[in-house]
Amino acid sequence: MKTKKVLKLLHYLSANVSSNSVEAFKLLAMIMATDPNPIFIRELVDLNGTSAMRTGKLLDKLADDCLIQIIKSPEDGRKREITLTNYGRKLKEKIENEDYNLQYQF
Repeated sequence: MKTKKVLKLLHYLSANVSSNSVEAFKLLAMIMATDPNPIFIRELVDLNGTSAMRTGKLLDKLADDCLIQIIKSPEDGRKREITLTNYGRKLKEKIENEDYNLQYQF
């Protein structure tokens, strides 16, 4: 039963995230977990276990999908803060409520 839920969720994410990779999904999950507080790119690099360059490219794709926004930290202009956009929050809400109806056969 849980396998079907995971497959359904992965299928839903792959339809909404252009960077169709588990690494991108992990980053998005980490950002969703900290919402509404921002998370710094450096923290995501450490948590995700990928290089800063790879993490940056994945974050750019998530930003292109309008799921996250990347802004300079008001406290330290060298740091970049990552937060969900309104669209990203709607996606998070659908996932939390398991409110993603798909026409997908298992």
